Amino acid sequence: MTKKRFRRDNKIFEEHPNYAIITSMTITTENLFIPGPAGLLEAALHNRATDNIAPWTMILCHPHPLYGGTMDNKVITTLAKAGVELGCQVLRFNYRGVGQSEGTFADAIGECEDLHAVLNWLKALYPDLRLILCGFSFGAYIAAKIAADTPDVKALLTVSPAVLHYDFSGLKKITCPWFLIQGDADEVVPPQSVYDWLTKANQTIHRIDFPGAGHFYHGRLMELKTVVKDYLSPLMQSE
Repeated sequence: MTKKRFRRDNKIFEEHPNYAIITSMTITTENLFIPGPAGLLEAALHNRATDNIAPWTMILCHPHPLYGGTMDNKVITTLAKAGVELGCQVLRFNYRGVGQSEGTFADAIGECEDLHAVLNWLKALYPDLRLILCGFSFGAYIAAKIAADTPDVKALLTVSPAVLHYDFSGLKKITCPWFLIQGDADEVVPPQSVYDWLTKANQTIHRIDFPGAGHFYHGRLMELKTVVKDYLSPLMQSE
């Protein structure tokens, strides 16, 4: 697959059918492919347009690919905007078989391998990166699974984790700060299933409630972005 690059004026986080570097105001977006275990993985890397590499990097894991989940999901792009506004470089990517990524769905096992490949690719470029892993729904399990195995992770953010479908209870102890956001009107992940799991989890997790919010945070995305920034900013400043 040949890598193509071009420049044009555009807004950040719009969909781009080809590889591109797009500059909008002070943000640079690079669309690229990252080598993965099942083939190339489609990704987008967002940075503030400065001469300095951001010391913090946020990686975002999208929801279930068999139910329409992609890196362009609105919750994922909202988290990406929060990360950029916090001063992070932010990487969104499609799991194998999603969008232009090669391969086929592998029931979370392969998707964890994809995230691990993305992480290794970033660490090769930026050995001293401070890493924040974020995941939404199915992606929350992928992010948590890798956070449990990766001491470099400085923070974990999970939004509406799919605790009924994946074994969060079987995760290794996660030692970094873990923030969990859950809407109490979630129509996909029953909120009580998350609350019940939290009472039994052998983890230290900071629960952030979203009264009235559904699974996709319709009408609440700006509020979601603000809450993410409010909780992650003090942590980043303390490092």
